[in-house]
Amino acid sequence: YQCDWSSDVCSSDLYSLFFLLPLIGIYELGTILVNTDEIAHTQSRVAAFTWLMELAQWIGMHRSLAWAFPGFVVVMILLCWQMSSRYGWRVKFRWLGWMLVESAVLSLPLFVLGALLNSSKTFIGEVVTGNCGGDAVLQAVNDGAANGYWANIVTSIGAGIYEELFFRLIVLGLILMVAEDLLKIKSGLAVIIAAVGSALLFAAHHYIGIEMGQLYKLEEVTVGSFLFRFAAGLYFAVIFRFRGYGIVAGTHSVYNIIYFTLR
Repeated sequence: YQCDWSSDVCSSDLYSLFFLLPLIGIYELGTILVNTDEIAHTQSRVAAFTWLMELAQWIGMHRSLAWAFPGFVVVMILLCWQMSSRYGWRVKFRWLGWMLVESAVLSLPLFVLGALLNSSKTFIGEVVTGNCGGDAVLQAVNDGAANGYWANIVTSIGAGIYEELFFRLIVLGLILMVAEDLLKIKSGLAVIIAAVGSALLFAAHHYIGIEMGQLYKLEEVTVGSFLFRFAAGLYFAVIFRFRGYGIVAGTHSVYNIIYFTLR
């Protein structure tokens, strides 16, 4: 996707990078200052973030550096896409504010969808609480979160960045590659399969946790909440396709922030 917001053509990959860099910094700083319990030696992270961090450790990266791997992946993917495009490197920073406005506007249909499906109290994200020096354990976000509102805001930002990185940018892309390149499915049908498959996995991950290779239940599955999360996954796939990674991550984050603010 490319955009032409002004007389100069700009690359959404470059704008996504500059739009998301401050959010990545806020998430990391917020995790340290708000989502870390020094007494209990625990730290809360978005589940998708910990999956990428554990991947970094699995390939041999030291734990003290693995925390930076997910953010590094975001930056490198966007830089590689930018370098492979034919567009320049000029950025008009005033458009970053409009990206935030667009993200806020695009988040509003999710509240309408939640009301229609009777799931207006459904959070789109999953947090991990684990020993700062040990293995992470998945658990659902709940109303009694010890660190309160600001911890939920930090989680909201991280969910937007890393769940969209994992489920839209990575999972959707992999399904699309398998469908088109290996199974030789026509492009249009392959896109639909990839969008539906990634949305189903996105919805399911809110109910199923993984610890030491074992699956366990995070929360009760209800028809309304599952359909809402599945529909949200499809909606995010459409935004990702037509507006790019930065906008879909921003939309996801803003929805969660408004959700917790209203609560």
